[in-house]
Amino acid sequence: MPDIVPIPDFVAYGLFGAALLALIERLVPVVPSYGLFILLGSSMVAAPTDLVPLIAAATLGSTLGAIGWYGIGFALGEVRTHELVKRFGRYVWLREEVYLSLAERYSRNAFIATFIGQTIPVVRVYLSLPAGILSLPLATFTPAVLTGSLLWVGGFTTLGYGLHVLGWNPVVATIGSVLALLVVEGGLVWLLRRGREATAAAVE
Repeated sequence: MPDIVPIPDFVAYGLFGAALLALIERLVPVVPSYGLFILLGSSMVAAPTDLVPLIAAATLGSTLGAIGWYGIGFALGEVRTHELVKRFGRYVWLREEVYLSLAERYSRNAFIATFIGQTIPVVRVYLSLPAGILSLPLATFTPAVLTGSLLWVGGFTTLGYGLHVLGWNPVVATIGSVLALLVVEGGLVWLLRRGREATAAAVE
């Protein structure tokens, strides 16, 4: 993320800049996205009291970005969106099976799917597409996105601040945290795949 957008230029605008960065992070499929919030927490928070307004601004920006994806899904409709995902989804980490899985989960419990989806890398970016396609009421969609984003943004921003308190350089803290979290993600994915394979083998 630091190499793609001029983060220091945005940070110079304070909370407004942080909100814009969170908005961009939501609209642009950057992986891993949590690196941004770790960096903001380690570079913009001088005292614990600064955490609350930063988290609030970043959560607002992230929520507005999600509403933007909702609008895209609503405007394109199911057929056109599905066709675009099939043709170009792999270039932005959105495989067709992931997209179809998101849509299917919405049909069962939209609020829970939206809320939990805000805490899953990559999924949190595109989850709003099927919400727009299915015309999920904004009165349901927005609170779910807001609360889920609050957990995501708040957790990683606080982690960044904690590393700052421990004396870590913001860039080193961000890179180190991202690498560690990627290892954890990889381990979880491997465990899930092994579990599915074991289940499939048992059924056979």
